[in-house]
Amino acid sequence: MNIHQLKYFVEITRSQSFSKAAKNLNISQPALTLQIQKLEEEFGFVLIDRTSRPLRLTNEGKILFEKALKIVQLVDDLDQLSIDVEENIEGKLNIGIIPTLSPYLVPLFIGEVAKSYPNLHLEIIELSTEDIISKLTYNEIDLGILATPVSAKNIGFTPLFYERFFLYVSEKSSIANYDKVHLSDIPKEELWFLKEGNCFQNQVNTICDIKNQDANRSFFYSSYSIESLRRIVEFSGGITFIPELSTTNIPSENENMIKELANPVPVREISAAWLKTTGYKKSAQKISDIILSQIPARMKQKPSIKPTPTNMSFY
Repeated sequence: MNIHQLKYFVEITRSQSFSKAAKNLNISQPALTLQIQKLEEEFGFVLIDRTSRPLRLTNEGKILFEKALKIVQLVDDLDQLSIDVEENIEGKLNIGIIPTLSPYLVPLFIGEVAKSYPNLHLEIIELSTEDIISKLTYNEIDLGILATPVSAKNIGFTPLFYERFFLYVSEKSSIANYDKVHLSDIPKEELWFLKEGNCFQNQVNTICDIKNQDANRSFFYSSYSIESLRRIVEFSGGITFIPELSTTNIPSENENMIKELANPVPVREISAAWLKTTGYKKSAQKISDIILSQIPARMKQKPSIKPTPTNMSFY
């Protein structure tokens, strides 16, 4: 057994396909199959059920996977060792940020990061919460910025700040003249929604006690973009929920469309997510510190009410 065989096994488990894994690993499929067969021979049991589509692990394979994944995570992280013991922050850092946060957060800190750490290559990608957890698990990103609470195996979370929820209301709406809106006053038939399964939409569903979205609507727009829904409200009417940071992006002529919610105002918790096996890397901590330096002090104070649940769990 060697580390390459364990990496191959982990990649097959991730991609659930020998052909996809071979392509991702840049080796031939027969060579990959041979290495897995050798691994199975050494352990004395079948690791992968090859009759299922997509491929599934046997019970023995699941036990090995838990241990193999930790070993691969630690080995892959050795290239970070020199960075973590030195004072200089350099090298590469991959960050995943949820789409309902990224357009408003990244412009706040990207310039300061470039100025403070010119030798750090930062790669930022918008990812769903599910993809952030998956890519952290497989060491494909070093840091996730997402809404919490979220339950996930082997993932640590460090709260950063808290965003209030606001409404963005068309001037045609029945609540257009309200200064503050009670949740009970929101006409649910006027609401525009994000794609189901999105943590922000899960929170909106919880806030409004929405069990399912109105199936009788003649038009649906499936999107992860707050900006898209905001534009729909501007041109077609209706209402949508928006996070606090997004309000800084709204032109002055449309500021009257932003409506505060009456107390208790629901909030979402924004956290840094990191892989427990490899720890909260020094470079990731430094980036988190810069992010916090650009956030208003009020948003860094823990609210008196619990953050709105995301209802997301990954095990």
